[in-house]
Amino acid sequence: MTAGEMTTIKVPVAVRDKLRERAARQHVTQAEALERLLDEAPHEDINRWVAEESARWKPLLDRLA
Repeated sequence: MTAGEMTTIKVPVAVRDKLRERAARQHVTQAEALERLLDEAPHEDINRWVAEESARWKPLLDRLA
């Protein structure tokens, strides 16, 4: 990634510090740590995400009932 492909974002110091600590634990850059968090986050459309998860867990929950 070149400097021309980067930007600065403003976040509270506490958020910056948490991101820095996570990146250090994962041995990646802060940008890579943030990208991983975004990729792992639940779907933006929470209603669809809940419906998908409910469908995925339904067979197991039916067996427990």
